[in-house]
Amino acid sequence: MQQLVAAKIAISKSATGADIATAIDAAEQRVRTAVPIARVICLEPDVFRAG
Repeated sequence: MQQLVAAKIAISKSATGADIATAIDAAEQRVRTAVPIARVICLEPDVFRAG
């Protein structure tokens, strides 16, 4: 069995491209650890808006 995981990742307005890439890489690793059958992981950065 394979699983698709998709999520939006909240980032701050001041995040750099490197910050975003690091956050997405870390989130992907956590998903792979928690859900080993996840084969396709799509993570979309989204600017956090308080409110």
